[in-house]
Amino acid sequence: MDVGDSASVLNDFAARATVDGLAFRTSWGVLEPQDGTYDWTTLDAAFDTLRTSGKLLTLHVGASSIGVPRWLTSLGVATYTYNTPAGMAVTEPIPWDATFISRYTRFVAVLAAHIQARGDASLLYAVSDGVPVAEMSIVGCQNGVMGGGTAYSRSNYLNAWETTVDAHATAFPATRMFISAPVSVICMPDNDGKAFYTELMNHAQVKSTKATVFAADLNATGSARMTQVDTSISTRAAIAFQMIWSSTNDTQNRMRGTLKDAVCSGISSGARYFEIYKSDISSTDAAIQDAIQRARAGQAC
Repeated sequence: MDVGDSASVLNDFAARATVDGLAFRTSWGVLEPQDGTYDWTTLDAAFDTLRTSGKLLTLHVGASSIGVPRWLTSLGVATYTYNTPAGMAVTEPIPWDATFISRYTRFVAVLAAHIQARGDASLLYAVSDGVPVAEMSIVGCQNGVMGGGTAYSRSNYLNAWETTVDAHATAFPATRMFISAPVSVICMPDNDGKAFYTELMNHAQVKSTKATVFAADLNATGSARMTQVDTSISTRAAIAFQMIWSSTNDTQNRMRGTLKDAVCSGISSGARYFEIYKSDISSTDAAIQDAIQRARAGQAC
């Protein structure tokens, strides 16, 4: 589910027998449009839908690009600017800016309190940690420098991640915490992905038994992010996947094969959780529906 999806869309997918829950993607900026002022309308609607259907919700709160609350700049949060691979200029907070991190940890605590007060905690399957950077690798960092000239600091970045992990572990002690695995680099071309993730996940697993490896790039050939997960982590933590793209609308061949091959690869990696796009859920293709059933059952291929 994405920002802008109507209540009827939520109701439609939650009612389907092939769906066990909704992965609800929203942003920090949507949920906290002003400093200390919260708008839970869309999130509450999702929980209301799930309460009726008896299914569960995974909550992804983005805080990158357009998901960053605009009011952070008025607080003096330091930023950097970089160009995406598509050539779009993006400005984001320096990942370890103290105000950025403290405001986010406050948001996490308020979010958890709101969900608890509504009696919705039992409907929550997982919450992803989206700060400092949603998928951990810093796109706008090269040769030890962030866009705009700020020096990259591995220790500051790791400390920022540990702080947000601690916030989630405290706010959601009984809920799975998804932590995205990086690609091979954190700040190009350092090749630090596996070592950095190992350090963070060792910390996370001390803080929470629910710390879960999350990789949003599963396709028919596997997951590049999973190659950065050391066996010392993958043998102790649960593994969750999001498909890199939908099989139905894959005009750029990002899936590199069939949805079934992707699901089979994920199952062989030990995963029992899969986020599959709405267009595939709606597909009438028998092979796609077979892949979805394999994902739901954890059926090896």
